[in-house]
Amino acid sequence: MTAKTVKVSILLPSLNARKFLEPRVDSLRKQTFSDWEAIVLDSHSTDGSWDFFQSIAGTDPRFRLHQVPREGLYAALNRGLELATGDLLYIAPIDDTMAPQFFAEMIEALGRCLDAGVAVCDCLFINQDGRELLPQDMAARLSKRKIRNLLKSGPVRTSLPAIRRHTVNYRPPPYDCLLHFTGRSVYFSLTQLLIRTTSAKAAGFFETDVSSAADFRWLVRLTSLTGSIHLPKRLATWRFHGDQLSLVRDNSRLGSMYEMCQKILPPLRQRYPGLLTDNDCELLLLPYKTALARSIIRRLGYWFESFAHLCANFFRQPLATLRIFFQTGIGKDFPVAIVLRRKKLVPRELEPIS
Repeated sequence: MTAKTVKVSILLPSLNARKFLEPRVDSLRKQTFSDWEAIVLDSHSTDGSWDFFQSIAGTDPRFRLHQVPREGLYAALNRGLELATGDLLYIAPIDDTMAPQFFAEMIEALGRCLDAGVAVCDCLFINQDGRELLPQDMAARLSKRKIRNLLKSGPVRTSLPAIRRHTVNYRPPPYDCLLHFTGRSVYFSLTQLLIRTTSAKAAGFFETDVSSAADFRWLVRLTSLTGSIHLPKRLATWRFHGDQLSLVRDNSRLGSMYEMCQKILPPLRQRYPGLLTDNDCELLLLPYKTALARSIIRRLGYWFESFAHLCANFFRQPLATLRIFFQTGIGKDFPVAIVLRRKKLVPRELEPIS
């Protein structure tokens, strides 16, 4: 795959976000790679967004305009999946942007690893004015703990928090899928991903009845099918304005994530025979069970279960288990790290281009 032989379909869902349209569209039109179509999915905006898109499409035929029913973000994205004709798919949240070389470098990365169905980069956080996000930009909206956690979330996650990959690396399936069993998404935002259209369509449509967990559940399915290639560069930007779905408290989200992880285990075991034992499956689900426990006694029970697994793994592989324990503790990252390392499912660094 080279930039000369592919086309990118950009899904651009929009609902009354006129104030973000100029920077979003400018970041697309400034791409050094130019063979793309932008499928605008406007849900009958009333703030002038549709007029803006019509003016853009009048001078740039790469913009294909569609008005879709106001049925939510994920219903709009599903319509976009049906309309996409490109080899690669990019979901463009209306309030985010990207570096001019985003498409060019992500396409080049996918060309280096034909097994990867997803290219993913790190994320730069910006404020409403487009400058790099600082703690004071969020002080009125988020607690200090949430601010700290958010600002650490830009790099794509690995199996161990202490590890940071500084070179392009291939993450074989279902590495990223299993990382979702820690109770967090591997990627901070869809804006970081460039996906082979065949892989995106194989993952199916977004669910429209699970609220803010829909992107997580779709990504679990996607990463159960294909590997990813990680570019440790901040080529995508995510704009903080305080109204994002991911920042709104949703008590049902964690339960919906747990349900998806339970649901994906049988097809994972069928697709990758010998990868996961019954004991592995129980171990992977422990972080969710602990987080969802309604009583202190039950939560302590799951903690003791995690400790028992730690002891069992220590007797099998003492040095490796101690290393993982000191890097993760016995928290929610520990069970997943144990399974991944025991199965030798780790990122593989790719040779630099000569």
